[in-house]
Amino acid sequence: MTIAVVHTPVTAGPYSAPSAVTPISLRPLDQANQRLENEDGDKFERISTSMRSTEPMVRMESPRSVSTKDPIVCECMRVERSALINAMEVGCHTVQALSMRTGAGTTCGGCLPRLAELTAETLWQTVYCLEVIDRAPRVKSFRFEVPSYHGVGQIQPGQRLIVRATIGGVDVQRPYTLTSSVTERRYYEITVQREPHGIMSNWLFDNMGPGSAVAILPPSGTCFFELHEPRPLVCLVGGIGITPALGICRSAAASRARRRVHVDYSVSTRSEMVCAEELSQLASQHPTITCHTRITREEGRFRGADLARLSAELPDCDWLICGSKLFQADAERLLRQHGIAPQYVHIESFHAFSDAIPAEPPATAVMTPQQRRLAGYGLLIAIAAFVVQALFGIKWPLFDRLQTTAAYSALTGTGLLVLLMLQWRLAYLRLRNGAAKSARAYGLHIAIGPAVLGMMWLHSTHLGYGLSMAVCLSFLGSLATGALLGAYPRSPQWESIRRVILSGHIALSCAGSGFAVTHGFTSLWY
Repeated sequence: MTIAVVHTPVTAGPYSAPSAVTPISLRPLDQANQRLENEDGDKFERISTSMRSTEPMVRMESPRSVSTKDPIVCECMRVERSALINAMEVGCHTVQALSMRTGAGTTCGGCLPRLAELTAETLWQTVYCLEVIDRAPRVKSFRFEVPSYHGVGQIQPGQRLIVRATIGGVDVQRPYTLTSSVTERRYYEITVQREPHGIMSNWLFDNMGPGSAVAILPPSGTCFFELHEPRPLVCLVGGIGITPALGICRSAAASRARRRVHVDYSVSTRSEMVCAEELSQLASQHPTITCHTRITREEGRFRGADLARLSAELPDCDWLICGSKLFQADAERLLRQHGIAPQYVHIESFHAFSDAIPAEPPATAVMTPQQRRLAGYGLLIAIAAFVVQALFGIKWPLFDRLQTTAAYSALTGTGLLVLLMLQWRLAYLRLRNGAAKSARAYGLHIAIGPAVLGMMWLHSTHLGYGLSMAVCLSFLGSLATGALLGAYPRSPQWESIRRVILSGHIALSCAGSGFAVTHGFTSLWY
């Protein structure tokens, strides 16, 4: 079961590519086995040299985009290859720098290998399977060796491991939540459910065994949970959605974290339970961890009364929801009805990928960096032109006559309010912490800026007086700061200045919205 959508993160942290990474040779098999035996006794069986020699090697070329005039490298953020080349020409020579500059790789991380190709960094590593553990009739855990350069301190609970294999002559890669503890340095563990049409899950079940080879990226993902947070964490999980909660509980137990973690685990039948006994054991050994397993065919589904009990027992907590679409929708609805603030809810949706990497990504509202830059510069020029014509009192006879009529003013004012509501959609999505959705809404947010200025000009060609001037100046200031943010994406060189501009942009937007509503009310009243 692969992660498809991740939104509403409780705590986020940027992916950091290793600096000065050089290709390394894999350890000899005997050394790997000796290390495992020394560290964990006889837990893992010795992998024979003959097994490794007969296992086909995974091709190390990254999947390439369909050849176009200017191919899209990052499908989530719609970043084209030319934008990455331009960023490299101005000093972005690492995956991390490219990601901060253009936004590529900040959503799902699937394009990081292609960024590494441009920067000549070695991110993909061939590793070997150490153990396969049966968890349930259609669920297995796969443990892979940890490359030596994957240093201590890079992993956070809830992050994922991107696995790649050549299946039917096609390089296929999928992200899986790490279920091993963040302190575990002997292996990475992923827990996978076989899906009828899942290409990678079926391949893993049919081909992966001790000694088999795959390629992996370092653990990554901007959505994870801090174990030192004072707020309790409640995990409402169902079926294979137990994977993030399992990794969190194992990490909390291994690191002796003080954060309170409760898991409410729902499965249809007892045979479908994954690591339920281990979770109960962790709960009995660590006072900060509790677990309740719910057999829905015997006890029924999670209900409002259960939510009320948990809210009373663990007030002011964060919530993690992970499971099927129906389970997720029901849990989210209950939390919303109970008045849980959206910023405290983290949702991971799971579904199986049945197709190979799509040749043509679906169109989104995301703008490329070049388009954002052009829109930013164009908006700044338009704002300057508006201020100049207003200060010099340039007359537009037709608009002067129209703007004196109540119907025209009400119509254009309503248009401004509609655009304002659309602009606040991005803030709403970010409040909900929907990473993918807010990324796609960002392009629309930028594109609406010129429309707001145009509607302002239709509504009034002058700065006005009193409240009207306050509305106009706050809108102009908000548009100008937004244009600067759009023209200059994230960059390490100006991150501190960007934060100041962003704070001003938010403050001016809030002030402008308040002034606009007051202005509209008083205009209609009188």
